[in-house]
Amino acid sequence: MFKKLAAFALAAVMTLSLAACGGSSSAGSTASGGSDGGSDEIEISYIVKAKSDNFWTTMEKAANAYAKEKGVKLNFQAPAKETDVEQQVQMVENAVSKGVDAIILSAADSKSLIPAIVKANNAGIPVVLVNDTIDMDQLAADGGEVVTYVGISQYNAAKLAGDYAKENISDAKVVYLEGIAGVDALADRLDGFRDQVVDSATEIASQTANCDRNEAFNVMQNVLNANKDVNLVWAVNAEMGQGAVQAVDQAGLTGQVQIFDFDAAPDDLLAIEAGTLVGSVAQYPNVQAETAVQVAIDAIGGKTFEEHTETAAKLITKDNIEEYRTEMADYLD
Repeated sequence: MFKKLAAFALAAVMTLSLAACGGSSSAGSTASGGSDGGSDEIEISYIVKAKSDNFWTTMEKAANAYAKEKGVKLNFQAPAKETDVEQQVQMVENAVSKGVDAIILSAADSKSLIPAIVKANNAGIPVVLVNDTIDMDQLAADGGEVVTYVGISQYNAAKLAGDYAKENISDAKVVYLEGIAGVDALADRLDGFRDQVVDSATEIASQTANCDRNEAFNVMQNVLNANKDVNLVWAVNAEMGQGAVQAVDQAGLTGQVQIFDFDAAPDDLLAIEAGTLVGSVAQYPNVQAETAVQVAIDAIGGKTFEEHTETAAKLITKDNIEEYRTEMADYLD
């Protein structure tokens, strides 16, 4: 039984209005309702993969604001880089040692965080996954559990871009910029796009750039030097998408190469408006953050959730970019 269950039993009656009658829960807008915490006794550690781009800083801003509204103490933390898995593991273990009331985690690796999650379970601390899933079969085999995964379906979100590319780009010769190995969410984004175009596109290259802008620039530069007929790029995050935009521009191929990426960061929006990026998949980190904090509060109070508490995603193109800017006005720089 999780810590402080008795103290929050009454608060749990006012539950988060996310649970559906069947299938995944759904959260297409900001979390509302539910127990409001209302006590400085609640302390939540919110641990993500990095603070290296607008996605994570937006999530941090929204999480802190929502926690303040609910009267909850929130410690938002991240390693310096998304590849610093061991540092993230240490952050989770430190939160367990500190005895926080809940942990919200965006895991930097699908397996490496499992022992730390099990330690949290053994200490009676509920763990909520946000934005990234883990290897659930391995977690179960190791005797661990999580409250729920809060976030989009990574595969279905990437499919939005793949469907658009298939419908609008003929005779596609595609380059895939892969993410960090061992992160299931990034693998799902790769497959969600690739599976839609595989029958109509020729794959020129599929290489990792480790979610890094400079690495993506170098990878794309090398690919374009050898393959001038590339006309489609799928990058599984915004930083790599921007690296591709820069490489294509330097090669003098802007307009010839259609680039899509993930996260709809401010640089992405500017690139869409400039015509150097066709589209980017938005996944509303503010909604994920608010929902995850509310789920953690309710889990402390004893509420249970389905395996996936799903939040919305949208492909942003020139056709709907102004609508998206309005939706995200509080978070876009």
